[in-house]
Amino acid sequence: MNEKLRVRFSIFAWVAMAVAVVGCAIYVVGRGDILPPENAVEQPNEVLPAQLVYAAPSDVGLDAERLERIDAIVERYLERELVPGAVVGVMRHDKIVYAKAFGLREVVDASVPMTLDTRFDLASMTKPIATATAIMQLVERGTIRLNERVDNYIPNFEGWVDEEDKRDTTHIRILDLLTHNSGLPAYATPKQIVKMHPDVELPNRDTVVEFISHLPRLSKPRTECRYSCLNFVILSEIVERATGVSFDSYVEDNILAPLGMTNSCFTPDSEYAECCAPTTPDGSGGMLRGVVHDPLSREALGGVSGNAGLFSTLDDIMKFSAMMLNGGKWGGVELLSPRSVEVLLNEPRGFEQWDRTVGWESFRGYSSTAGDLLSSSAVGHTGATGTSIIIDPELDLAIVILTNKVHRTTSEHIVELRSRVATLVGAAIVE
Repeated sequence: MNEKLRVRFSIFAWVAMAVAVVGCAIYVVGRGDILPPENAVEQPNEVLPAQLVYAAPSDVGLDAERLERIDAIVERYLERELVPGAVVGVMRHDKIVYAKAFGLREVVDASVPMTLDTRFDLASMTKPIATATAIMQLVERGTIRLNERVDNYIPNFEGWVDEEDKRDTTHIRILDLLTHNSGLPAYATPKQIVKMHPDVELPNRDTVVEFISHLPRLSKPRTECRYSCLNFVILSEIVERATGVSFDSYVEDNILAPLGMTNSCFTPDSEYAECCAPTTPDGSGGMLRGVVHDPLSREALGGVSGNAGLFSTLDDIMKFSAMMLNGGKWGGVELLSPRSVEVLLNEPRGFEQWDRTVGWESFRGYSSTAGDLLSSSAVGHTGATGTSIIIDPELDLAIVILTNKVHRTTSEHIVELRSRVATLVGAAIVE
């Protein structure tokens, strides 16, 4: 080949390559559906540690047209201004087949579009992802036992005292906290804590633990299920006392970092907060952005608590979901043993009537959150800011919905949205 032909051939090759790249880009943008984050892997056969794979719904036995019905449902809630925006993700067989951002993440002080990498205040989703996982890690390492008394770690922590026989004390155990069967009240406000401890300035973890330790017990342990944030405040304290490290440090080193959840943390810095979906007014003319919405966690515990305080993204939550659906393993890391995951996903013996597993809500009974078509093995959890996660081990499926509904409204219509989306995903399963 002479020099002139060689040059012409080279130019032709470069032009062909450029056309191919532009064509692929136009195809992806034209689809308007799955646009994975920059750090996600798009080739199913090249799975790197702690990375996510995107695939077509048909690759995992889902009908794409039925799955796309989610779009209209979410848009309907946006039009009614029940949520400012949303990020929705569906994963099956370790592959993300639906990931979309809708609407706006900020509508009060500015108009900012929602994006797939928006960071959310997970609120009570902190309970299963951080706290229950940490507890089960310590159980399988032999550090603590589920049936162990709480006062083994917090010596002045009171149990249930029978009114007829003051000596008859039923001790509260770690499993009671995890399943919301402890008898503790549902919540405590910072004002209540200050009233009982007027000489203490919040945040003060020791004071909060002391306050909860002596609150009246509203029922005998294991006789009544009462959802309580206080249960998980105490659980995070147990993690600290059993390990000798702060709760946020333990979660970072033993859960977030091993799974590659690099966009998840407690107490975000200002740079992280710039990409956070704001929640409600902060009392000084701005909005809570990168600062936990829950008052108990924010004001009394400095943003680090077992009940709320974790911030994360769709990408990171899907990594956690993949770990749960794979028996505790993900990205070359074994975060939990298969038996620990089994315990997390199922009600303990004797607790079946309360639809609670170890840190999760069970959907074996009726639950509007899980919709109408998922299996009875599904578990999940919600967050008051407008977040939710559903994991269905029987269908090998995860559904994540992230909103900041409290930014615009405190309406409970978000429950309907979760239910409808879950049902649409169930309807899309064809094999």
